[in-house]
Amino acid sequence: MKKNNDLVFGQLEYQNDEWVKTVDISLFGRQKQMDIRVKDDNKEGILDAQRDAYLTYEKNVSNYKKTVPLTLLEYFLDHFEEIDKVVELSEDAQKDTIKAERIFRMFMIMSLYFDRKGNFGWICRFSWEDNGLAILLSEDTPRVLTPSQLYDYRKIDDPVFGEMIYDAGWEKREKKLLYGKEKLISIATCDYGNGITDVHRASYKKYQENESRFLEEIPLALLEYYLSMYDEIKEYWRVPRQYTKKNVTKENIMDLIDFKTLYFRYNGMFAWLCECPWEEECGLAFVLSEDKIRVVLQTDIL
Repeated sequence: MKKNNDLVFGQLEYQNDEWVKTVDISLFGRQKQMDIRVKDDNKEGILDAQRDAYLTYEKNVSNYKKTVPLTLLEYFLDHFEEIDKVVELSEDAQKDTIKAERIFRMFMIMSLYFDRKGNFGWICRFSWEDNGLAILLSEDTPRVLTPSQLYDYRKIDDPVFGEMIYDAGWEKREKKLLYGKEKLISIATCDYGNGITDVHRASYKKYQENESRFLEEIPLALLEYYLSMYDEIKEYWRVPRQYTKKNVTKENIMDLIDFKTLYFRYNGMFAWLCECPWEEECGLAFVLSEDKIRVVLQTDIL
């Protein structure tokens, strides 16, 4: 196995396009081992940008101990409903009782990763997330990402969309008030190698100009779809009384919809991607870019 005694990182071994070593750490009241992983997929060796990043990390570890728990607490509260569906949460881990120090018992740091541009962060295992999460540490404030976002960290400041992060497309998260509920949603574009295009930007402007109309028309479009598909829906979903064909309304049916992503395609199509109880696998989409709102399965447009 190829080895390297780096002046900054110390003794490393080359594994799967990375220089790796295991170190003992003491973080958040735990003594454990953590892998240090330094990307070198083109086999050119460790870069000065990576060495500088490691020195920055070591200099600021004490600060990360203070800021990361607060970042994770905010993330936990924003995603509480999703997390609560996946794991059984104790009394001290409820939305109104959780404290930053309680978060320590819900995650484990597995590795510290450095990319070729000097970005770095922890890859962590969480009780509610099978694929884990990443915590970007190389910016002024920690940021929670997916591991794939950290491995290929790219960020742009688009003139129309604003700050976007790459994850098989460009994405940002923001809070929106939708039908009386504040939701943390994603705004995302596809990317087939051209980045964010003028078509994406024109679609986003169109959405912003017509958002109030779209949100007014979606309930009726959903009700019409639901009633037309009712016989099929009730075969897959045990329909509560208030949502039977006789009782459902365009007001109460919106309680069944969980808005997740406002999605923009390269061809000008844009849609709300949502979860609903009778389409747990495929999800529903409200296509907004046509003359009339169209309700389809997400698999029909993605």
